[in-house]
Amino acid sequence: MNLLSAFETLLQSWRLVFPQQRSFDRAYRLTFGLLACLRDHLTSSAICTTGRQFLDWSADYRLFNRSPWDPCRLFDVVIDGAGAFLAPDPMPIIVALDDTICRKTGRRIPGVSTWRDPQSPKFHTNLISGQRFVQASLLVSPAQPGPARALPLRFQPAALPPKPKKNASEHEQEQYKQERKESCLSNVGVRVIQSLREAFNQRAATRLRALLMVVDGSYTNRAILSQLPPHTILLGRIRKDAKLCFPVPDASSPKGRPRRYGPPAPTPQEILRDDSVPFIDVEAFAAGKRQTFKIKVLENLFWRKAGCDRPLRLIVIKPLGYRLRNGSKLLYREPAFLICTDLNLPIATLIQAYVYRWEIECNHRDEKSFIGVAEGQVRNPKAAQRLPQFQVAAYSLLLLASSKLPPTACFYSLRSRPMDSIAPTIFSLYRSGVENPSALPLAICSIYCVLNS
Repeated sequence: MNLLSAFETLLQSWRLVFPQQRSFDRAYRLTFGLLACLRDHLTSSAICTTGRQFLDWSADYRLFNRSPWDPCRLFDVVIDGAGAFLAPDPMPIIVALDDTICRKTGRRIPGVSTWRDPQSPKFHTNLISGQRFVQASLLVSPAQPGPARALPLRFQPAALPPKPKKNASEHEQEQYKQERKESCLSNVGVRVIQSLREAFNQRAATRLRALLMVVDGSYTNRAILSQLPPHTILLGRIRKDAKLCFPVPDASSPKGRPRRYGPPAPTPQEILRDDSVPFIDVEAFAAGKRQTFKIKVLENLFWRKAGCDRPLRLIVIKPLGYRLRNGSKLLYREPAFLICTDLNLPIATLIQAYVYRWEIECNHRDEKSFIGVAEGQVRNPKAAQRLPQFQVAAYSLLLLASSKLPPTACFYSLRSRPMDSIAPTIFSLYRSGVENPSALPLAICSIYCVLNS
């Protein structure tokens, strides 16, 4: 089985997502067109790539504007197909959660707002215009221990509502405040987590398995911790000066209100510097080989943002040393401070899950640089949300199809050169004669020159 055969087999499962056969045929055709087109990944470019530039385009645009289909159902194929790569039953299902901004220049595009540029220097904040999305990716590793791959499961828009005018009524002002509160990152992240938990509950193989959500510091807050669904564990970063508490002592005074929190605990930074707390050596796969991490663990702590009924586990990771070249000065990375809502999972599992979280950053790079997510020049509000989700779903299917092949085919090579998996699909598409290949020879020759330059 080659990459095209595996990809087509997974793509046929999308037939149940679309209400009509003709809608699926358009989606099937545009999937290959969006992956094969050069330069800007536009709907018009996908139409021309599939050789339909002289036919009516309106039906292809209506696929994203009017056709009644749920973008979240496109990822059900990935959830069903990735079951073979999950760890055994006692281990949790590991999913990474993060947000990203896709830059847009048009200010009238639905969902476009002004955001802080995450790549701006610390001494000066830059602003950019773009669309914001919250992505959840399933972390799978075919070889244990070994590298992991992140398969996108959700790509939810997180756009802010338009601000009302100055002379707007009080009802409009209150409605705007409520919509803005619901569209903040934390609430959108909660909805994504609940959607994933519901999707796993609908499958017998994953109904009783725990879901481990690995997040960064922006999602380690009260809104997320207070709305976690059952059988869901959160592993996230915490501030180095976070104020934690010990449990309430048993011999507390009966006078006054009952205490909910015990005496203050040392901050994560103080625990890192405290020599009385010993380090524990934990091995995890990182940077292409097995690494030994020195960590400190404190059990049964409480954080006011998490509530008095949720004990936490604090994990302090000492900076890992590295050298830029042989014989150079030993440099150190930044320490990491993590909290986990589960007290029974092995420490090695938590450390490895957080190291694997970097794969979702690779997803963001591939989606923007090679897949062209959010490059489509659409003005319809529904199309502005659906088209990026459609592209990410196709990208996720491509990763899943590559993972079903031998490692020498493209699973591990996909890390360094993501287009190595896209180019064989285009060549196989041309050879098999799927659709009209009249517009593909130039695209194939150009991509071949790019990949071999």
